[in-house]
Amino acid sequence: MEEKKEERVDFYKLFEQERSEWKEKIQIISLNLKSIKTVGEAQVDLFTTRQTLLEYSFKLAQIVSKLNSKSRKENSRLLKEYSERSDVRYQANEKKTLIEGDLSDISEKIELVEGHRRFIDQTVQTVDHMLYGIRQRIALEEYMRGGTIK
Repeated sequence: MEEKKEERVDFYKLFEQERSEWKEKIQIISLNLKSIKTVGEAQVDLFTTRQTLLEYSFKLAQIVSKLNSKSRKENSRLLKEYSERSDVRYQANEKKTLIEGDLSDISEKIELVEGHRRFIDQTVQTVDHMLYGIRQRIALEEYMRGGTIK
């Protein structure tokens, strides 16, 4: 039987690239806020971006939830294994330390995804602030033109 080589995705690099792409998208939208002629386009882009970010944040939260569930199941299985099937009798704190070590890969994934989700949530807040700022941008333009925009 031939062994399948499993391709591992480097989520650290993937998330780093995504953060860079989101930063660039937000910067491009913010450039459209400079001119009153492109504020409408920026507003539409911001609403679309906000919805995309919210959906992505929800997906990341689902991944964290699944990883937490997997971690709890593995924790339970390992506790049982160290308690019943081991020739060595471990104390409770020793079992906990061993289990934490065994689950370190899952814990790392949880922290990585959760950190990326927090970044996405902060990006949503940035978009919210930009959307709020559009009103001030229009008011500033009106003031600069001497109150001619209604």
